[in-house]
Amino acid sequence: MIIDIHGHLGNINFAPFWQADEKKLEDHLTKAGVDYLCVTSSRSIMYDVQEGNRELAEALERTEKLLGYVTVNPVFPESIDELKYLEKSKFIGVKVHPDYHGYNLSSMMAQKFLDKVAEKTELMLFHVSCMPGTGFSDAGDVAKFASRHPDTKIVMAHMAGIFQNGLYPYFPNYQGMETVNRYGCDNIYVDTAHFLMYVYPGVMEKMVGLIGPDHIVYGTDCPLQGHMQMKFAIEIINSLPISDSDKEKIFSGNARKLVKI
Repeated sequence: MIIDIHGHLGNINFAPFWQADEKKLEDHLTKAGVDYLCVTSSRSIMYDVQEGNRELAEALERTEKLLGYVTVNPVFPESIDELKYLEKSKFIGVKVHPDYHGYNLSSMMAQKFLDKVAEKTELMLFHVSCMPGTGFSDAGDVAKFASRHPDTKIVMAHMAGIFQNGLYPYFPNYQGMETVNRYGCDNIYVDTAHFLMYVYPGVMEKMVGLIGPDHIVYGTDCPLQGHMQMKFAIEIINSLPISDSDKEKIFSGNARKLVKI
């Protein structure tokens, strides 16, 4: 079994070539050989939290292979009411995206709001800043948050924020994964959704070396690059110099601790 922990329904960055409804996402899954995809509404991240969550709830009723994250935004405190969707069986947790929603995760406003959210959910997927010029969602702040909420499973997206230095593009910055290693929280997992894993040999090996296979989950940011992206990620993980049982943990074993299939 393969579970993709990180995907999107709708139109990412309003680009038509990154648009995917539930049927297109299911098509990507079939072509890539992936069993389940856990998705956030792109609309809830890019534009309107409430409208996007409603759109996702409706889509989940029409599909068997997709599971959903409800999105909240502390800039609009009333969005905590959106956690009502967690009562629906196909919603598995909460998505947090400070970079797109425009707040710093280290702010007291954000912390107090998200503390309340963590008390109401077993799983939170955090976007972690992963591109030069972004930085509202630092791996260190996510790790501190996870340490305060040991009963909530935390997934750090984008290899815990690994980014490509704009001046020295051949040296990816591993600071985020080093932070995860330093905190050593059992409730932190890191997904593989980052383009550097496709570009630079050794990035995945470094990831395994820093945080170990017990805390890595397969994720692709689908539908970016479509099913070929998903297949490429599978090939990279299969090529790792680790045991088959450790590969199985990355593909689905760890995710099954987070997601009730």
